[in-house]
Amino acid sequence: MSPIFASNGTSPLQDDHQEENGHVTTNETSENGIDSLSRYQGYQEAQGSGPDKVTSIFSHSTTKVDLSTAYTSVPLNNQPSFKARKLRTIIIGAGYSGLTLAHKLRYQHPEMEDIVTCKIFEARSEIGGTWLVNTYPGVQCDVPAHIYVGFLPDLRSRTASPYENTETYVITPSYPIYQAFPFDPNPSWSKFYVSGPEIHDYMKQTVKKWNLDRDVQLNMKVIGAYWQEGPGLWKVIVEHNGVKAEEYAEILISGQGFLNAWKWPDINGLESFKGKKVHSAAWDHSYDYSGKRIAVIGNGSSGIQILPQLAQLDGTDVTSFQRGPTWVISRMSAAMLLGRDDISPNPEYTEDEKRRFSVDPKYHNEYRKQLVHRINKAFKVFVKGSPANLEATEFATRQMSNKLNNDPELCKKLIPTWELGCRRVTPGEGYLESFLRSNVHLTQSPITHITEEAVHTADGQKLEVDVVVCATGFDVSHCPHYPVIGRDQASLAQKWAEEPESYLSLACPQFPNYFIFTGPNAVVGHGSLMEGLGWAAEYMIKWIKKISTEDIKSTAPKQEVVDEFVTYGDQVHKSLTWTGGCRSWYKKGRVDGRVTAAFAGSALLFKELVSEIRGEDFEIQYRSPNRFRFMGNGFTEYELDDTNDLAWYIEK
Repeated sequence: MSPIFASNGTSPLQDDHQEENGHVTTNETSENGIDSLSRYQGYQEAQGSGPDKVTSIFSHSTTKVDLSTAYTSVPLNNQPSFKARKLRTIIIGAGYSGLTLAHKLRYQHPEMEDIVTCKIFEARSEIGGTWLVNTYPGVQCDVPAHIYVGFLPDLRSRTASPYENTETYVITPSYPIYQAFPFDPNPSWSKFYVSGPEIHDYMKQTVKKWNLDRDVQLNMKVIGAYWQEGPGLWKVIVEHNGVKAEEYAEILISGQGFLNAWKWPDINGLESFKGKKVHSAAWDHSYDYSGKRIAVIGNGSSGIQILPQLAQLDGTDVTSFQRGPTWVISRMSAAMLLGRDDISPNPEYTEDEKRRFSVDPKYHNEYRKQLVHRINKAFKVFVKGSPANLEATEFATRQMSNKLNNDPELCKKLIPTWELGCRRVTPGEGYLESFLRSNVHLTQSPITHITEEAVHTADGQKLEVDVVVCATGFDVSHCPHYPVIGRDQASLAQKWAEEPESYLSLACPQFPNYFIFTGPNAVVGHGSLMEGLGWAAEYMIKWIKKISTEDIKSTAPKQEVVDEFVTYGDQVHKSLTWTGGCRSWYKKGRVDGRVTAAFAGSALLFKELVSEIRGEDFEIQYRSPNRFRFMGNGFTEYELDDTNDLAWYIEK
């Protein structure tokens, strides 16, 4: 791990500048005698940047600058065009998002090592994100393991233009290009859907394997982030063992996700309960749940996975409290994909299968491509009233009914009437079958209050219990739990208090150089989340390169662009099942709310939208009054190397 509070050098706000009689003096010494940015620094201070000093990447001699000509006169930048400047980048969170970006920066884009210095701040004592927090019994991934973690990066060897992204390269990586995390597919997964502990173990092993913890600082809690307009930097306040420190970076990236800030349900009297009270995201493994009367509140993914585990313990009596039914189905036949005859909803991989995945990457890739193809094709199911949705609904109804032994009362209570896909569909191994057990009960009457020893419902029931399990999810408001203050003192928490809105889930107006993984309207309702994280990371890298090589100070999406994106997305959502008649966290827990969590389209559409930067959608501020200053001295760095082929573009 990196040393705590390790510094890349002096604070960027501590440069030794002085102002004398309308001139700015800098004490930096030039390597080449060129006074590159002193006039612009004078212009910035004249415009009221305040006491914050601007850090120049160009060294220059002690010079007095005439502020009256600072804007109209731009001195020659005597460096090759597109010359990169080093950017400090802070990533908040060492879960899949932050670690995926860290791998891409170092291995898939090795040129970024010369552009970026990176720090990853993790508030907890381990890496892992969601899979570190969620350790309740039965926790597992609800998409096939072989696609949840691992997608092949498109790094086929190619000869690129030396001007493409300002790098010159033929991609011939020294590491296996089929490896991914989404860079390191695991051939040894134990089951079709794997458990949380297995995923977390894999994460830790992979991080060590690729040395991704090089830039991670553990037990480093971010308690505030503040945009500094003058120098174009983020000031990030961090805390370690009660000691606070300031860190500065040109780029700030939120990789915290949305499944780690858990919350207790708002139930009157919950705090007065005298028995054992536990939340699914803060599971107490030291407590013995056997022989207990247990109330499980909630039937989202965690409640669905917890209930059958508790029901199987000796002597337990379990009651599920839920506001309504949800779709619980196995979405594809795992056995069929493996060429088996069994109908297990979650089969184990045999040693022979795992061995073949390991020694035959092509076969492993083809198997994973089958899974990805099926999931991408399934987006048609999310179109209201479509043949695919109607067919899937019939299939799901039949499957659920069979698992409930066609019990008419259970089918009526547990099979939804609203659109399939309105809420996230969960495989739920053993969940429906649990309601056929004599020790499992169901109530859908709303909880009115909880007393010292019982749960009370609107229909007059009083259920005495020993344990209350709150499988009630997370704060999915997307608001960070610390102040993020952007341009003009805009507060992200206030901006997103009612309806969180973003640009393609990745950026937000008034928050320059701030990028977000799984922000509002991300790809969370369709496909594998890991795909979206990888595509988002690639998009961020494109911006970091552009900022570094085109002399850009800051970039943020335009408010009117985000307004249009949200408005059109709302129109698309009207045709999709996520706006159906269910209560869903996609809609902030409301039945008729706007869809603020899920992207208005397929995963493949999102991939297409973020494949390139749409510069016209952004407000861009440059470090110089002249946006073309990055043209430098008129030469490209490539052509200054006499060993390079300067006629590469001639067609054969």
